[in-house]
Order: sequence, then C-alpha cells, then structure tokens
Amino acid sequence: MKDKLIIGKNSIDTPTDFETIQEGIDYLAGLPDSHPKVLIVKEGRYDEYIESRLSNFKLVGTGTVVISGNRFAKQEYLDGSQLGTFRSATFFLEGSNVVLENLHIENTAGPGEKVGQAVALFNSGDRVLLKNCRLTGYQDTLCTGPLPDLQKDGTPFCTPASANPDYCRQTYEYCWIEGTVDFIFGGADAVFRQCRIHSLASKNPGYITAASTPKNQKSGYRFESCTLTAEPDTKNVYLGRPWRPYANVVFEACKIGGHVHPTGWDNWDDKKNEQTAKFSERNNNYETPIKRPEWIYLEKQGVLK
Repeated sequence: MKDKLIIGKNSIDTPTDFETIQEGIDYLAGLPDSHPKVLIVKEGRYDEYIESRLSNFKLVGTGTVVISGNRFAKQEYLDGSQLGTFRSATFFLEGSNVVLENLHIENTAGPGEKVGQAVALFNSGDRVLLKNCRLTGYQDTLCTGPLPDLQKDGTPFCTPASANPDYCRQTYEYCWIEGTVDFIFGGADAVFRQCRIHSLASKNPGYITAASTPKNQKSGYRFESCTLTAEPDTKNVYLGRPWRPYANVVFEACKIGGHVHPTGWDNWDDKKNEQTAKFSERNNNYETPIKRPEWIYLEKQGVLK
C-alpha cells in the first residue's frame, strides 16, 4: 500500500489514485489505523461536499486547490425541512491528529440576509492544524466544535457529527478567514496565529467571532499576531459577541483596522453576558481611536502607522 495517495484528474501524463477527495478519504477509512493516511491533492477546483472522520490524517494541496460548495441553512432538505446551519458545510471534519494544508475551502451560497447561515468548514476535530488555508463565505464561515448541548430554544442541533465532542483543540496558522456575521464561531480551544481575518461589506453590522466557550473550559479563541482587514467602506464590525454566556476571546499583538466599531464588542442584547463573557485585548495596534466598554479587558494599545 502507498504511503501517499494522489487526488486529481487522471491522465496518462499525470496519473492519480482518485479523482475526488471524498473517494480518497473513503478509501483511507478502510485501512488499518497504523497505516499512514496522507492525501496529496493536485491543483484544481473540486466541487464536492466532504465528510471526514479520519484520525492521524493529512490532506495537502499542491498549487491552488479550491474545495467549493454552496449549500445554505434555508435550503430544503430531503424530508422537506430546512437544511440548517451545520448540514450546510462544504467540509465537515471530525477525528484527531489531523492536518489540512494549502487548501481553499469555500461556501459560495451568498450573503446571510438572503440564504441564512452557510458554513465552509465545520471543524469538530481535536488536535487539528490548518496551515496556509483559505476559508471563505459570508455568515458562519468557520464552525469550531464542540457545539453547545442544545439550541437556545432547548431543541437539539441537527449536525453530521457522530457525537458532540467535549473538547476540541485547534490551531490555524497563516490562514485567511473571511465573512460577514459570526464567521468564526463555536466552542473550541483554538489559536489563530498570524492569520488574516477579513470582513466583507454588509448592510448590517458585522461580527467576527461568536464564541460558545463551555463554562469550565479555561480558554476559547486566541488571536495572536493577526491582521484584521475589510472590504472598502466596511464599517460597524465587532470583534465578537457571546453565542453562549461564557464566551472567551482574546486578541493579542494584532493589527486592527478602522472597520472595527470603536466599542469593539457586543453583548448580544443581554446585559447578563457582560458578567460572564471574557473578552480581552492585549498589546494590539489600532488604525482608529477606540472606546471600549468597562466590561472589556484592555491592556496597552497603540496606533497603526
């Protein structure tokens, strides 16, 4: 058995093992746990929806690799119900010890005002590294498990996950992540290191994060040395709002553009969240003056030059 399998269009000059990424994943799922699980994806566009439950797995793109889908929450499902947020994902991932590298994962369904939530990557894995990846969409671009136990109305979530994990450790390095509303959301203990966090223009206010950090989890989202940018004339973007009361988000040593609203954060229309959420900013540089509310922890600040 090969240690590495090649994904892409098959030809005499450049033979491959499989033409779709999902075919390669399905094949690896049948191999012994001890066997290396590495897929090398040739440059190209892959219009497919991917579900991976592999552990000890590496998926690497060569050149420009785009994995594209356009499902959305308001879309009709097989049983006549709405598809919902989590079944809209272009790429669903669970498992542990996983690396995704040099991939562009997108959801092109369109703005949330028209289609609702539309997830590009639903990452429900533990000890997962994304390196030099591009995640693009509009509302809810990146979902990081675990999810809360129940929806706010008390009903269960409908997801492709085999189970809701207790704890997910994730790292995103040198990635580009873009969207409009809550485009990085969920309960992971996740580090975003030297990433570009890009807000798209919208008629409504924008929100970068919507963390649902579990109450007893020590840390949530940490943005380290990231750059926050936006499309021209984009305003009123907030660093985050608490999807659940104990949301925990830190921006540290980041460059924060003038598209971010002076108050920086939103309490999701619930003053009680100000007593439980932990939103912090440390040693950042800001393009425009800021005026954070008292419930935000702010440590040192500078002005971008």
